[in-house]
Amino acid sequence: MKKLILAVLLLVVGSARAEMHVVATLPDLGTVAEVVGGDRVEVTVLCPGDMDPHFLPAKPSLARKLGKADALIYNGLELEVGWLPLLIGKARNPDVRPGQPGEIDCSAALSEVLEVPEGEVDRSMGDIHPQGNPHYTLDPRRMVEVAAYLAERFTRLDPEGEAAYRAGAEDFRARVETRLPAWESAAEGAAARPVILYHRNWTYLADWLDLTVVGEIENRPGIAPSPRHVQSLIDQGRHLRNVLILSAHWDHHHIGEEIAERMDAQMVVLPGQTGARDTEDDWFVLMDTIADRLAAAAPSGGDDR
Repeated sequence: MKKLILAVLLLVVGSARAEMHVVATLPDLGTVAEVVGGDRVEVTVLCPGDMDPHFLPAKPSLARKLGKADALIYNGLELEVGWLPLLIGKARNPDVRPGQPGEIDCSAALSEVLEVPEGEVDRSMGDIHPQGNPHYTLDPRRMVEVAAYLAERFTRLDPEGEAAYRAGAEDFRARVETRLPAWESAAEGAAARPVILYHRNWTYLADWLDLTVVGEIENRPGIAPSPRHVQSLIDQGRHLRNVLILSAHWDHHHIGEEIAERMDAQMVVLPGQTGARDTEDDWFVLMDTIADRLAAAAPSGGDDR
């Protein structure tokens, strides 16, 4: 009898075990993978939520995680170019090497990529991405595209899960559409004001919410602004009045704060990705937080930190 009970327990545990071990480079993508994959996937995220994903160190511990993966999902558009190729090389996992079914570039899902540069691109221009702006995870419309794409790619790896993956993608789409009206309503006040971005990681957010972007503090992405550029922004802000500055939690806030003070603008610090704080533990909560902070931005100056 004991042997029979043990056999039943092992069968139940075995049936509940995930079919695939998925490694996501970013926590935003980790949420999508969890919703789409449900119980059939186990998701591990490489980049902590409080770290700028441009600069994640390629630690051996991360390579070991990647070495156990059945699938790697990543942002693409060269966002992870400084560290992901190194990890793939160290992981020695043939399943996630370029061109393999387990290597999933989520940017392939996008119907449109913003800010694709024209002509030659070199490092003197800053952290310019030759394939276009990679920060699409803050646009819910594009994340719905990513969910549908993941359902397709997961099905290739695990055909028996096709119905579950399609249902997961549909669940993600439905949850987004349910929240969209509240998110968009919360941002209406910000949409009525001139907006300066600290970095272009807010470009897709601005595109979705129809924000009027009048400039960037980092006029060359990833490079500290020159005094001349800062003064130009301040003069512009004084002329426009009621300017809103959007900054990520990992940016150099003292620069944004100085500019905001001198142009009598309002700086709003937003979480840059899921997990920036413990309470923002999935992408939907992240978007709720961003919407709430935009809604709380005072109509004429103030501080929202």
